[in-house]
Amino acid sequence: MNNKYKLWVILSLVAVFLIGVTAGVVGDRTYLGKKKPAPRPRQEPFPTLEVISRELQLTPEQEEKIREIFKRSEERLEAFRKEVHGRLSELREQLKSEMDEVLTDEQEQKMKELMERYMRQRRRDSPERRDNITPTPSEKEKKGEKR
Repeated sequence: MNNKYKLWVILSLVAVFLIGVTAGVVGDRTYLGKKKPAPRPRQEPFPTLEVISRELQLTPEQEEKIREIFKRSEERLEAFRKEVHGRLSELREQLKSEMDEVLTDEQEQKMKELMERYMRQRRRDSPERRDNITPTPSEKEKKGEKR
């Protein structure tokens, strides 16, 4: 009698476990799977020269002038990007040196490892960072012209 009771308890626990797993899988697919929004394709922040030319029906002369405007703008944006990047680097170095004054040598080493791990993860998660690519407006324009 005692063995039958143990067997009944074990089979009941296994059945409850299997029902729980099944309910979890079905629930996840039914309810949680639907809540995730589908990723939308990345939209360019500004229309490409091709799109502008087509939509506005630019003449070849207008298109050439707009191309020159894009080129000048690209040069200004690149200069601005370098300036901002340099300033951000200065601020990061200042932050690091201020933190180093508070941390012990062992903590500094752990912080360095933490930052390296964090940067590797960011590169892995972002294709643009992984490839170290920052598309310039002319590259975006070329992509738009190929379509």
